[in-house]
Amino acid sequence: MSKNTENVCNNWTEVDLALKKLAELNICKTKLEGEQTLKINEIKELIGKQILCLKQQIKETERSIEKYSISNKNEFLKKRSKKLNYGTISFKLVKKVCFGCADDVVKALKTLGLDFCVRTKSEPDKEKLLDCDENLLLRAGVTIKKEDKIRIEPKIERTADTDITVG
Repeated sequence: MSKNTENVCNNWTEVDLALKKLAELNICKTKLEGEQTLKINEIKELIGKQILCLKQQIKETERSIEKYSISNKNEFLKKRSKKLNYGTISFKLVKKVCFGCADDVVKALKTLGLDFCVRTKSEPDKEKLLDCDENLLLRAGVTIKKEDKIRIEPKIERTADTDITVG
């Protein structure tokens, strides 16, 4: 873990050395992330095969249960579910909306006066708002916030050639 003491740069030489340290830290972090990814991929590959096998068995078992339940659906006429020792089988009537081209359906719904069945998403376009007059935007309750953000760019490629010790 990192120490709680804050290092303060007092001159440009110290800032330059801090940039070097920042580059070294980023290189170490990238190397560790690479190792982490490799180990995760190994585990995924190993466990993935087992999971795939289990998923296949789950599908086959569900298909078998479904096939038997459908062939005995007459037992569900009065009561829609059947409780067993290890679970419950039930039939549920569901409604599903199906249509082809969404644009054609939207036009038809509007023509039929069913506008309330059409979703319309309206939201401000932030990119376009940046081009508008700020006084006009203020009347709409919009403000443009301006900040001078610092950008720190260590030269990682230059630091990568040196021996790195972090500590």
